[in-house]
Amino acid sequence: MKKTEGFKKKYLLLALIPAIAAFAVFGDKGLLDVYKLKKELNGILSYNRSLDAENRALEEKISLLKTDRRYIGYIARKELGMIGKNEVVYRIEETK
Repeated sequence: MKKTEGFKKKYLLLALIPAIAAFAVFGDKGLLDVYKLKKELNGILSYNRSLDAENRALEEKISLLKTDRRYIGYIARKELGMIGKNEVVYRIEETK
């Protein structure tokens, strides 16, 4: 009987190894989850870098708007359609 018990234990162990391996790969917090989380983390880090770059650009614009009168004039012309002192606007209309 002892031989059959040892034999059963070996087969049980051999049956458990693939189950444990499958759980390690596919189970909760398994290798697939780790891969997906790393991919998600890389995406988030990339997005954060782009936000940091955008924030730096906005901080630079804020600084220029606070201190640089020429930049303020440029923005007023570009975004608000304003004109400066001693500037003349010519409007050319097509005749029909």
